[in-house]
Amino acid sequence: MNVLVYNGDGTTPGSVKHTVETLRHFLEPYYAVSTVNAKILKMEPWTSKAAAIVFPGGADLPYVADCDPVISVIKRFVENGGVYIGFCAGGYFGTSRVEFAQGDPSMEITGPRKLKFFPGIGRGPAYSGFQYNSEKNAKAIILKVSDGSSFKTYFNGGPLFVDAETYDNVEILATFPEPTDVNGFSTSDKRTDAAAVVLSTVGKGKALLVGAHPEFIPRLLKKSKNVDFPPKLLKTLEEHETSRLNFMKYIISKAGLHCNNSVLSASNPNLTPILVSSLPLRRSILNKFEETLFNISNSNISPYTPFKVSGTTDDFEIFHGLLKSFNKAQGTLIDQEPDEVAKTIIFPDIDENIPSVAYTPNFDIQKYFNALNPSNTVGSVIMYGEVVTSTSSLLNNNKVLLESLPDNSVLHVGTIQVSGSGRSGNTWINPKGVSASTAVISLPYTSASTQKPVSIVFIQYLSMLAYTKAILSYAPGFEDLPVRIKWPNDMYALDPKYYKANNIQLLGKGVHTLAPLTDIEPAYLKIAGLLVNTHFATKKYIALLGCGLNIDNDGPTTSVNSWVDLLNEERQMSNLSPLPHVSVETLLAKYMNNFEIILDQFINYGVQPLLPQYYDLWLHSNQIVTLGDYGNSQARIVGITEDYGLLIAKELESGSLTSFTGKTFHLQPDGNSFDIFKGLISKKV
Repeated sequence: MNVLVYNGDGTTPGSVKHTVETLRHFLEPYYAVSTVNAKILKMEPWTSKAAAIVFPGGADLPYVADCDPVISVIKRFVENGGVYIGFCAGGYFGTSRVEFAQGDPSMEITGPRKLKFFPGIGRGPAYSGFQYNSEKNAKAIILKVSDGSSFKTYFNGGPLFVDAETYDNVEILATFPEPTDVNGFSTSDKRTDAAAVVLSTVGKGKALLVGAHPEFIPRLLKKSKNVDFPPKLLKTLEEHETSRLNFMKYIISKAGLHCNNSVLSASNPNLTPILVSSLPLRRSILNKFEETLFNISNSNISPYTPFKVSGTTDDFEIFHGLLKSFNKAQGTLIDQEPDEVAKTIIFPDIDENIPSVAYTPNFDIQKYFNALNPSNTVGSVIMYGEVVTSTSSLLNNNKVLLESLPDNSVLHVGTIQVSGSGRSGNTWINPKGVSASTAVISLPYTSASTQKPVSIVFIQYLSMLAYTKAILSYAPGFEDLPVRIKWPNDMYALDPKYYKANNIQLLGKGVHTLAPLTDIEPAYLKIAGLLVNTHFATKKYIALLGCGLNIDNDGPTTSVNSWVDLLNEERQMSNLSPLPHVSVETLLAKYMNNFEIILDQFINYGVQPLLPQYYDLWLHSNQIVTLGDYGNSQARIVGITEDYGLLIAKELESGSLTSFTGKTFHLQPDGNSFDIFKGLISKKV
């Protein structure tokens, strides 16, 4: 399930970053924490895929304006069992009425709010001194927890919740024990123990509203470039860090989300150097890659001395020689913000080949090359980092690096991504157990064999076809794994709960007829998604195919190796030998092996001979869809067009699932969607 953090009008970058990192610290791998904007909330069917929606600090009024069209959607989401979390401005936003800085004409904001998760008033600032776009008067205030403990946390302009103790559906999780500067009660002048953190029961769901900023991380505040930041504040917050983390885990759990066991300091792992390697037969293109970067750098020093290259969004420091450079290259990355520090890339020395696992303990590069077809071009050069920002964004956002890559050769792999890229601009972190890779593929504009234009749109289909075939042909017996393609480029696996509830048997079934077409959504879970970025170069396309696949990590859905274990239970009952667990290195090599073959067929013969293979592995043959822009008529999917890869659907006669009207439609998504089949545009042909 997704935990969605609003990142639209009114938010501040710092608040979003603190919120996302803290939630990821406690919720992954059980949930995928990503950012969304108002457009996504308006256009996409997110409610069926999300466990919680979170509004961070910022300014409440822009939230009101930006999200007004989806207030009713958010309310239904919570009433039906979802979770709302609001920090500071998000806390104000979740009340029935806001009373901010009353009596101060330069800042006063008062008025009703539509969410009404807290039935009363959000009044603030609870402590005076707040200034917009400034941390000058930010302070460490005391929160008294409902268990009697207390700690200090960051505060800057947040509300208290008036008369919280009078509402039957509201539980007070923490109070402000010190006198506040606005009254937290309507019936007396009492100014202590005003509600600071409340949890409301709303239908089947919960709303957690927080007046302070316990989600703020001292490590990030330490790097604040705001000259107004009070220097003594950080020291106080660091002293209370363990209590802050314990409190965050407590309130997130109370809201109904499943937290992991971590109460250690929330921090991003340090980036590690990106190591470049290839088989000896491909060493010449590796040397050319390094030489190209050196020429771009305009450096006057020796190419074997570290030199720098400036990209569009990232800077790079290039090192030569693994043994002599690794410690220095890694040292420059320690305790640095991943998105700000220059990325380090190391090329092997003349007497070095494949890095040993001493340098890459989570990825055996030699094992990858052992499984790669020696004649392969695709995937023959590895760029590997234990911890990277994003295998996709690093190449996509830095044209100078992208255009230096050897043609049609590079696979960029990262064990941990700290700034992964997803649909609609979402960002996410993938932990260990999720294979993150980006293949860099070149396609000619025109096929030399057919003299016809090459349709770049099919690259997404070919990539997911190659990856799925790699899993199902990993070893004898893997053809029984219930792994399928969801159009156009996601990989799904049967839900283990559905499998057990329906007593499904896999042995000998392949991937077919495991669940009725009407059960696709409840029966299957996403285990991989593909993000495609395309660039135009001289006489060719360059496609970046970024994919994250759950191999060992079951959060938040399931994984390939979990299914290997389930299949082995069936095999054991049939006295068959167990299947091996999938290794990331071998699977990626097999993915590249399949891709090389499929790509060659596509360029030389077009997509037509490959479509039967795609249909054989997708979820949608004969699936029925509703055409919302044609009076909600129903149509049956029968294939994909050979020009632009659109779905072909034949309209059904009203009330029939087998008789057709003779009308045919071509379907395409109306944008990137969590559920592609709830956002299709129909074109009659």
